[in-house]
Amino acid sequence: MKIGIVPKISEPYKNQFEFTVDLKLINFLKQVFKKSEIVTLNQFNKKEKINLLILQGGNDLVYFNKKIKNIIREKYNNYYFNFAQKKRIPTLGICLGAQFIAKKYNSILIKKHHVGDHAITFSETAILKNAKLPKTTNSYHNYVIKKLGKRFIKFAIAKDKSIEAFISSNKKILGIMWHPERFKKIRNFDKKIVKNFYDISNTSSRSRK
Repeated sequence: MKIGIVPKISEPYKNQFEFTVDLKLINFLKQVFKKSEIVTLNQFNKKEKINLLILQGGNDLVYFNKKIKNIIREKYNNYYFNFAQKKRIPTLGICLGAQFIAKKYNSILIKKHHVGDHAITFSETAILKNAKLPKTTNSYHNYVIKKLGKRFIKFAIAKDKSIEAFISSNKKILGIMWHPERFKKIRNFDKKIVKNFYDISNTSSRSRK
């Protein structure tokens, strides 16, 4: 199995842009998919062969912040998201990745400071099968999803009613607003839902053939 991650774009010095991927995210994915190969998607490659696309956290949507690093990041997000949709590759958006996907399909996002642990509630979905639901999760973002576009189904919300997790109606896209890789100890819950998502997304593809 091959997993592709769209990197965060950082600017450590003026006009010096770097691709970065959190090692904690790589370690998390290696725990979920033990025999996986993980690559950074830092080229616009039409022949890239991946089984799962990750749009990781970091950066801001250009809609809110037009800094050059965000513009560069959004170009990569757009390219590989469209690539994955065309090839029917399961896609997981984390934090900024989830915001990007939601915005792309006419969801409503607003500026709101969400940093730190907070309460979360879930509604029933196959993604949560055999997963022990947590009562809290983490947050590291300044924008929240207020309302989803019609293509998506929400299954987790915060106390302020902002949307914390959603899945597409065709089961090929999962968005989560928390960072599963940033807990001191990786939660079995996060490993379970990511694995469930991948399995269900592939089952839904086979059922339509």
